[in-house]
Amino acid sequence: MSSSAIPARKTPGPLTRAEFVQQAAAIQATPDPALTPIKVAILSTFTVDLMKPCLIVEGAAQGFLLDLWLGPFGQIEQQVFDPGSQLYQASPQTVLLIARLEDWAPDVAYRFVSLSAEALAEAKTRLISRFQQVLEQIRQKTQATVLVANFPALPWLAAGLADPSLPTSQSSFIQQLNEALAEVCARLPGTAILDTARVAAEVGLRHWSDERMTYLAKAPLSLEAMSSLSAAFARRLRSLTVTPKKCLVLDLDNTLWGGVLGEAGLDGIALGPDYPGNVFVDFHKRVLALRDCGVLLAVASKNNAEDAIQALDQHPASLLRSEHFSAFEAHWEDKATSLRRIASSLNIGTDALVFFDDNPTEREWVRSQLPEVTVIEVPASPLGYAKALAECCCFDFAGLVQEDLQRAGLYQKESQRQEMQAQAASLEDFLAGLEMKITAGLADEAVLPRIVQLLGKTNQFNLTTRRHSAADLQTLLDAGSQILWFRVKDKFGDNGVVGVLIACPTETEGGWYLDSFLMSCRVIGRQVETAMLAILERLLASQGATTLTADFFPTAKNQPAATFLADHGFENNGSQWILSLAKPRPLPDCLQLEGPFTQL
Repeated sequence: MSSSAIPARKTPGPLTRAEFVQQAAAIQATPDPALTPIKVAILSTFTVDLMKPCLIVEGAAQGFLLDLWLGPFGQIEQQVFDPGSQLYQASPQTVLLIARLEDWAPDVAYRFVSLSAEALAEAKTRLISRFQQVLEQIRQKTQATVLVANFPALPWLAAGLADPSLPTSQSSFIQQLNEALAEVCARLPGTAILDTARVAAEVGLRHWSDERMTYLAKAPLSLEAMSSLSAAFARRLRSLTVTPKKCLVLDLDNTLWGGVLGEAGLDGIALGPDYPGNVFVDFHKRVLALRDCGVLLAVASKNNAEDAIQALDQHPASLLRSEHFSAFEAHWEDKATSLRRIASSLNIGTDALVFFDDNPTEREWVRSQLPEVTVIEVPASPLGYAKALAECCCFDFAGLVQEDLQRAGLYQKESQRQEMQAQAASLEDFLAGLEMKITAGLADEAVLPRIVQLLGKTNQFNLTTRRHSAADLQTLLDAGSQILWFRVKDKFGDNGVVGVLIACPTETEGGWYLDSFLMSCRVIGRQVETAMLAILERLLASQGATTLTADFFPTAKNQPAATFLADHGFENNGSQWILSLAKPRPLPDCLQLEGPFTQL
């Protein structure tokens, strides 16, 4: 699927049931080739047939052509535990599991007040164990991604207004169930939560249910609930399959403050505790929250650079400071030129940029010059800025790992490294002066999310660009493959986990295949790739391996890896590259090996 802006639905705003049916039929009758086909199976404790048109329409709005199989309601375990069931015959790529609390734990839903603390604890254990058994069975029998809908608040509480006064309120108990369910999903590769509780809160409990259809057809969700849940599912699916954008590029005048700095001056721009300045202050908070999650920030403004930096750093109400931006383009050249420079300075593609500018002329110019850049359609009123940013879907993360939380700081440290390199007499002196240390380890539960993330988004130094899911990796591990991760530290700090290798045994005695070899662009040119290969050679040789076979599949972006195999002694037999492991290579002098692999 294209990484550009998300296609819009044919009709803006809420759709009627008939409109959903009509649009779904049109999508299926003449499929858009730009949509990514994906097979989805839905298992539920209630009837979801009426939800199908909503799923198809909202799926298309996120770039998917959904091929849906809907399991019979109330038959979750029958489908999951039977290896010959229709579920597995459908060969889904994604499974959505929706179990209502009223269906799987009716005592908790209706007789909550009558249950003792011990009974509640047993009910929680029993329910979470039931989920875990179902999920483990799906994991064992399929490589599909599994999304589990958590529990929304109940439309009514057993104790009514007295619920908050209970030793354990029903509302807090449901929250505890959702937290426990999230913990189960975190432990199982390829399994994630669909936050139904959040969707229901946004819709409103009074609008969540359709009582008439509940009794007539065991179909409890209202049209609004079905459409909102479908939209949330499609957006969550997109977050699991499409790499989020890396950098938010912001204008300044009438975007981060009200007014034009060059005309109004520092004291005249709207930024402060009162309206309209407080709208921009709140927007600063939303932007900083994205930075906290690992989104890089940049400025592309037609302004005097000194004045712009002064406004950010000296205005008492500005929460965003110049130090928060990883790239800063403030001058009088056009915005497309600024965006190209920003991408180059950050060593990312222009397709990883998201442009936010209040001026429609500037937005249209960037669209015409850089169609791969995602341009947010900014509303006329600043009151809608935060909503536009939240709903652009560009920064929907499947999950957050430690490297995400540290990313902005890592780019700041990179500027220090670049300054040091510019002053070094030679590349050798620069690398030696970095005092780099590399640690390698085998994939485990703790680091698996970061490995999946690197596999999904690393493009430049990547030999094969295979995009393995967590479930794929578990299958590889079960087959005896070696999955290694690499962390690099230097005098400026910890770069985090920056490299991944996957080596698979072949049918040839002593033969191994290099399924994946990739490394973050942050450490390209520091001989880290040579160190990674040296460590893999030592590991495989210690296990009796004699040869390592590899491929290089060229893409539009992985040119930096094009000569790696040839440069490191692999010989091409006409179809693949082969390396003898008779004499593993030494580690480069500029890197010191730490951790368990030092014993190899």
